[in-house]
Amino acid sequence: MRSTAMRTHMCGELDIASVGQTVSLCGWVARRREHGEHLAFVDIRDHSGIMQCVVDNDVDVRSEYVIRVTGVIRARPEGTINSSLTTGMVEIGDCVVEILNSAEPPPFPVDARADEVDEMIRLKYRYLDIRRERMQKNLRVRAQINSAIRKEMETNGFVEVETPFLMPSTPEGAREFLVPSRKEPGSFFALPQSPQLWKQLLMVAGVDRYYQIARCLRDEDLRADRQYEFMQLDAEMSFVSQDDVLENIGRAVVAAAIAVTGEAPPEIERITWHDAMNRFGIDKPDLRFAMELIELTPLFAGTEFKAFA
Repeated sequence: MRSTAMRTHMCGELDIASVGQTVSLCGWVARRREHGEHLAFVDIRDHSGIMQCVVDNDVDVRSEYVIRVTGVIRARPEGTINSSLTTGMVEIGDCVVEILNSAEPPPFPVDARADEVDEMIRLKYRYLDIRRERMQKNLRVRAQINSAIRKEMETNGFVEVETPFLMPSTPEGAREFLVPSRKEPGSFFALPQSPQLWKQLLMVAGVDRYYQIARCLRDEDLRADRQYEFMQLDAEMSFVSQDDVLENIGRAVVAAAIAVTGEAPPEIERITWHDAMNRFGIDKPDLRFAMELIELTPLFAGTEFKAFA
C-alpha cells in the first residue's frame, strides 16, 4: 500500500480481499475498450501490474495517457474473470478519472509485441521500451541481485569501496577508453578496465576484505558476453586461501540466485581447469548440458578412413 496524496495503492497490489475499498491509482493507459453505449473499460498500468477500471463512455483517454483513477474495488461479474492477471478477479467501479498528461500515439505497442519491433526504433524511444513489463522486470531483477550480493558480502566482513573512475593508463588485457584533459592539453585519463590496481592498493593499506559491483570499460571487439561497458562483482581478500575465496564468492552467487528464484540452487561443483578443458574443451562449461568430450583415439587407431587417420 502507498499512503501518498496521489495514490493509495499500486495497480498490481489489489485482489479479492480489497473488495469494498476506495482506492486511487496512478499510471498509464494500457488499453481502452468500448462496452455498450454508456460504459468503457480502461486498463491502467504501472510496474506492478494492470487494473481494469469501468468508466463512463465519454471519458476520452487513449493509449499511454497518464491518468489518476479513484473508485471502489468490486468483484468482477461471473464469466469476466481474467485468470492471467493477478488482479483479474476485481475491477474498479464508480470511477473518477483525472488526466495527468496526454500522449501522442506511441510508435510501437508498449507490450510483449514490442519484441518484434526493430531494435533501433526501441532504442530511439527507450523511455517507452522501458515501460514494458519485460524491461521493468529486468531492471528490478538486477536490483534484487545487487542487493542480495551486497548483503551477503557485508555479512562475510567485506567493505564496499568505490574506486576512482579516472586513472592513469595501465597495461592490461584490452584497449582503454581515453579521456583528454582540458587542464593539461596532450594528457589523458583512462577509464578503468577493472579495479585491479585499486583493490591491490586497498589490500596493502589493510582494508583486508574489499568488494565492489564495479563498472568496467574496455575498447575492444564486442562478444556475446561482453560489451564496451559492463558490470562485475569485484572482490579481494587478504590472508586467505583459494578455498576461502571460492567459498565467499560462492555464497554471494547463491544469495543472488535465491533472491531471484526463491530457491537455493544445487551445490556449486568445483572442477580444475584441466578437468574443464579435458571434459568440455572450455574453461567455463555449462554443466546443465552433458556435452562432454570423449576420447576416441584408441577406437580409430587402426582405421584406414583418411579423415580419422
